[in-house]
Amino acid sequence: MDDGCPQALLPADKMLLREPPPHTRATFGLMGAVGVVVNIVLFFADIVSDALLAYVLWKQAQLEDRFRTEPTTWFITTLCIIILPMIVINIFSLWWYWQNKHCLGDYCVLHKMGTTQVVVRVILHILLLGPLIRYVDILRYGIKMKREVKHVEMGHNGAAILRRTPKGEVHAVLQMVISRDTAMLDMMHSFLQDAPQLIFQVFLLYRSPGILTGKEDNSTLTTAVQLWKIVLGVFAMSWSLVSYQDELRRSVPDKEQLSCCATTTCLLWRASMLISRIITIGSFSAILVKPLQDPTSVFWLWSTDSHGKLIISYPIVTACVLAGHWLIMTAWIHAQKTTFCAQENNSTNPVLEFLYNCVMGLVHVFCYINVKDTPSRKRMVFFYAFCLIENSAMIAVWYIKMVDYPETLRVVVVFAVEVLWVIGVCCVIGYYSFLHPDHNNIVHLSNQASWRR
Repeated sequence: MDDGCPQALLPADKMLLREPPPHTRATFGLMGAVGVVVNIVLFFADIVSDALLAYVLWKQAQLEDRFRTEPTTWFITTLCIIILPMIVINIFSLWWYWQNKHCLGDYCVLHKMGTTQVVVRVILHILLLGPLIRYVDILRYGIKMKREVKHVEMGHNGAAILRRTPKGEVHAVLQMVISRDTAMLDMMHSFLQDAPQLIFQVFLLYRSPGILTGKEDNSTLTTAVQLWKIVLGVFAMSWSLVSYQDELRRSVPDKEQLSCCATTTCLLWRASMLISRIITIGSFSAILVKPLQDPTSVFWLWSTDSHGKLIISYPIVTACVLAGHWLIMTAWIHAQKTTFCAQENNSTNPVLEFLYNCVMGLVHVFCYINVKDTPSRKRMVFFYAFCLIENSAMIAVWYIKMVDYPETLRVVVVFAVEVLWVIGVCCVIGYYSFLHPDHNNIVHLSNQASWRR
């Protein structure tokens, strides 16, 4: 993984004298264009699914009479999970555009645009459509850099080879910078919006039979939309992780891009691990606790028993478990002495580095990302063993507590959590053994380590 800090994350005063980004020989072929198109499709599909999800939950809340408060709460919570992360992402996107103006000089994106184009971008960000214009910019600069080529004579024999023009090199830099920032934004969006949204919808699927009753056809539609959102969200999260990994490789000299087979395997690896994790967390948070004084009811935050003793609900317990996981992961990443925000003169920015570690700690609540460009086998073994123990403990508690659910359903859920985790591990092993662009070096280093032992 690249250890350099993304251009947009560095302070402007530290970057005024930086040389233009060196990776001006980047290519933009069919697979790059397909990746951008997939991102655009996912962006619109995400908007449509969010709007439909909010609508069906709102309609369900209007139809519900007996438990009107809870469905309205679910609708408001879903709406907040949809809107607040989009505001954060668009603020970061617009800020990074502006930061590029300070740190890239003549290479700046905004310097290559007229006033109308700048205004259009600002308006789209205000409308929370900033990622869409970024995808358009990636396509635009990718096409321009492919067109800006000419034949250059080399050597005494007059042989001519194709080389990108200076203007084409500028477009290549702009395309590289926008692609990398966009990949970071997509990953941030996944873990700020999709991850909590999917967990919450799994939680609601358990609650639907008891609370979101309404009419049968509306209840069925609500469940269908929730399931569609979960499937789409898992794919979007997996795709953002693979895209981020590919962009990091692209921004490092002499790093090969992922092949189609490697990309597919990585998607399966990420999706399997994420589904297992999301099912576990969502199921654990949905465990019902019934007050002793009224066993026919349930509570969602806390209650007291007949002796006045405080009883905490499982959503609160889940939040505490995840907070503990995040703290452990953040401390673990900090202990690795990351240099993601190091400057070219090898100086460090402790504040930015700490913020980066906190963000990566949040990502590690759900999946593993290599934060240092060093062999990661031991780190991956630790992380996945830690998550396996945590997942198994949480789903075991769910199995024991949810006695009101059919045993067949409980067995299927437990089986799915464990099998998906195994599938993910198999994909990891297969990827690093056969499909990783540097797998020959990985095997060589592994053999050396075995020989030393």
